[in-house]
Amino acid sequence: MPGKIDDASSKPKRRGVYLLTHPRSASNLFQTMMANQPGFQNSAYLIFEASFTIFESFNHKESWSDWSEDEWKTLQDGFQKCFGKMLEEMADAESKARRGGKQVFIKEHVIFMGPYPLLKSVYGEKGAPPPIIMHHPDEAQDAHTSVSSLPDSVLLSLQPIFQIRHPILMFPSMLRSQIKAGASKGFDRRVRATASLRFSRELYDWYLKQGEETQPKVIDADDIMTDKAAVGQLCLETGMDPDSVQYEWATREEPHPMKAIMLDKICSSTGILPGLTAQGLTLEAEKAKWKTEFGEEDAELLAKHVQDAIPDYEYLHSRRVRSVPSEKLHS
Repeated sequence: MPGKIDDASSKPKRRGVYLLTHPRSASNLFQTMMANQPGFQNSAYLIFEASFTIFESFNHKESWSDWSEDEWKTLQDGFQKCFGKMLEEMADAESKARRGGKQVFIKEHVIFMGPYPLLKSVYGEKGAPPPIIMHHPDEAQDAHTSVSSLPDSVLLSLQPIFQIRHPILMFPSMLRSQIKAGASKGFDRRVRATASLRFSRELYDWYLKQGEETQPKVIDADDIMTDKAAVGQLCLETGMDPDSVQYEWATREEPHPMKAIMLDKICSSTGILPGLTAQGLTLEAEKAKWKTEFGEEDAELLAKHVQDAIPDYEYLHSRRVRSVPSEKLHS
């Protein structure tokens, strides 16, 4: 059950930063900006591959009961395999640390940190099978109290940074990208599963209960794009270097078709693009645009999900790292 772990003295030492994001939150931008942090080994998604199996099957399964025992076992094996890769990544960074210093900088979408956030968002909780829990190979049973499938010991060994973005931008962007990729014809289960910030808020609250050693930080995409002082303050609060944040980079090619769609802006840009913040946007005006782009039905669904997600967004947004006077960044 989600909650606080019992033995505070058993909390592991810090092994890096965990960037906890959401689809279409501009997380690829922030990861690019942090790619040259000294002492950090930058990694992309490590658990996502297992969750993508769910995405591939989503639209053909109406309920929990449509997932067979064999399919559930395959999912479990897939998550455990990805967790093994995560442990290898952390061990590799630690081996470099012993020779001069590396921590991991890992990014993951919260809803992909186990099958339950994705599936519960569509099927609900009634009829759900026993949860899939990832575990260390040498441990019979790891402590597990969060909404993710990861052991508490791993979550608490990484400094969490929650990256958020206003749902008025994230949710239509997800629908747009899925349609462009041919994965969705409209507001189907794949899109619906990502149209919530419930699990980000639940995981954030879980971290708050764990004590001061691993206090979660929040950064908003608008601040990433427009407020260098806020980004610098986040670096100071999480052990990173404000002077090593990069604001320019070279364009690059992405050979994987699906990834190319999701990474189109970051791959084709050489810096932060203007005009991509939520400042000044209203749901009424955006809904009118969505009706033209997606049709009446999907526009209504988008608007409802955006409206429903705003309380969770505002809760996290109110707790974000704020900018401070620039001279304090170097004091």
